[in-house]
Amino acid sequence: MATHRPAVSPPAITYTDAGKINGPTFTCPRCERVYPYPHDHGAPVRCECGWWYTNLGHGRIIEEFRPRIGGAGTKGPEAAAGPRSS
Repeated sequence: MATHRPAVSPPAITYTDAGKINGPTFTCPRCERVYPYPHDHGAPVRCECGWWYTNLGHGRIIEEFRPRIGGAGTKGPEAAAGPRSS
């Protein structure tokens, strides 16, 4: 009886439009993805795991969870259009 041996798949290739990060980096503490460090009072960093990181100035980072799947809630940080003011 012959055994079925499937062909070996080629290695996976991940495509991304993100180029090399020049300058300081920020690593998500939950999933360890690396992003450019958020600028003071600038746009937040949105991580693929659903957490947003905003630099309030002088390196003070706040984090908010805004789920991508299932929609955002009507109250709480996931409903916010921008960073919370502290």
